[in-house]
Amino acid sequence: MMSVECMYLGAVTSFVFYGLAFHDNTATIYGLLVLIFAACESAIGLGLLVSIYRFGRTIGFSSLTALGG
Repeated sequence: MMSVECMYLGAVTSFVFYGLAFHDNTATIYGLLVLIFAACESAIGLGLLVSIYRFGRTIGFSSLTALGG
């Protein structure tokens, strides 16, 4: 999950630097949209981890056999 966040941060940085280099405000706006998407994705992932921890008192996926059916 952390590697995906780092990729999003790299994309945001490239959009912002492109916007600054070529005086293009649209690229900066796209960078902010990608940043908002990354924040939403990390919030959903954290919520899933918290719910898995509450269900089985661990976040190890091998111990969650009840979810598999």
